[in-house]
Amino acid sequence: MNLIVNCPGCGFRGRLPDGLGDLQTVICPSCQTVVSLDEIRDRPAPSPVQDDSFPIWVDSGAAAPPEPGATVPPPAPVAPPPREEPIYTGDYMAAEAEHFSQYVAARLTELHQRRHELTEAESRFEVVTMQRKQELHRQQGALARAADELARREAEVATKEAAFLTREAEQAAREAEQTAREGRASRSEARAADIDRRTAELRATIDQIESRRAALAEERIELDRRAAELDRAELAMHRRTAELDEMDERLRLEQEEWEQAHDRTPK
Repeated sequence: MNLIVNCPGCGFRGRLPDGLGDLQTVICPSCQTVVSLDEIRDRPAPSPVQDDSFPIWVDSGAAAPPEPGATVPPPAPVAPPPREEPIYTGDYMAAEAEHFSQYVAARLTELHQRRHELTEAESRFEVVTMQRKQELHRQQGALARAADELARREAEVATKEAAFLTREAEQAAREAEQTAREGRASRSEARAADIDRRTAELRATIDQIESRRAALAEERIELDRRAAELDRAELAMHRRTAELDEMDERLRLEQEEWEQAHDRTPK
């Protein structure tokens, strides 16, 4: 015979099938409460119901319960057993009306208290809002003044930046001019070094020329002396030639005289 049980969590009524084996727990399909089979067996059995439509989900062994959000098939509708309503003999309506009046009075008191608190909170909120508005106006004025000051400083910065750019341009022009001057100075230094080298070479050449000139002067003096000697020798030669010419003339005259004398001599 199947076991009829109630869930201790939500009161769900269901039937456990036969042949549970070594199962230790079952899970309620309505509230997902894990119930021990020992606890179910220790409870008094409810009245038997001859209805096989009571469903209940039974886990297998030590398997974990289904995760939250997992789809669980809804239980089949179960027809509740007929109950006999007890007959009430007390003044139930009067007690309920008294309880309702007390409840309404308490709720009205709470509403009045809440309304008073809301009014005070609204007043405080209006005061805080006004203070916040005044503070906001002051901050807006300060921000406007700060914006004007910032605009003025930005204008000054723009002016200084323009002046700085002008100075940078002038500095760049000066640097370019300085570079050009340095280039000209380096070229002048190179030329001066070349001139110094050439001057040294010319000095050496001049020294050689002076030495050669001195040697040539000495040679010229020697040549002048030898020319003078040659002039004297030539003059002596001219005199000797004149003497020889005179001697040749005398010899010619003597020869003519001899020839004439020889011709006058009788044969």
